[in-house]
Amino acid sequence: MKKMEQAFHKIIFTEMVFSVIYAIVGLIIFLYSDMTNKTVGLLIGTFLLINGFLTIFTSIDKTKIKLFHYNLFFGIASIILGIFIMFNPLSILNFLNITLGIWLVVESLNKIFYFFSLKKIKENSSKVILVSGILLLFLGIMIIVNPFRSTVITKTVGIFVMLYNIVNLNDLVLLKRRSKNFLKLFK
Repeated sequence: MKKMEQAFHKIIFTEMVFSVIYAIVGLIIFLYSDMTNKTVGLLIGTFLLINGFLTIFTSIDKTKIKLFHYNLFFGIASIILGIFIMFNPLSILNFLNITLGIWLVVESLNKIFYFFSLKKIKENSSKVILVSGILLLFLGIMIIVNPFRSTVITKTVGIFVMLYNIVNLNDLVLLKRRSKNFLKLFK
């Protein structure tokens, strides 16, 4: 049990550190949204461009192997998409917006499952975790449904990343404080 408790505390500590880091990243995204939009678009565009050239190279180098037969086509498509995104870096934001919303919904369901696990051992903090799970579910659905554009999306993403990680940090502190009760689930 001692080993499990140490592993539990190590996981909680690691998640707490990452929550603080991600909350800071959310603040940076919020404060420097215009620069963030362009940077993300340029990085993704550059990645696709490099990927396209590498894919074409594998096509030229391995033309006799059927597995790489269509790499020329995919390489050219990747280069075209990369150039498009590099010249229109804000075009990728809608995709990122939906992805963030889905991630928040998944994380909220995870918190709701935590609630049911903690409720089994009559843990008082379970209600706080349920409320944070419902809040995250609401935020996730809102960010998927709300048709924000460009800088507004980025500012919204920054706020949601900060809020999620502040709520997550709160949940982790509660779990750490009540770890003895929580570890009863594993007995």
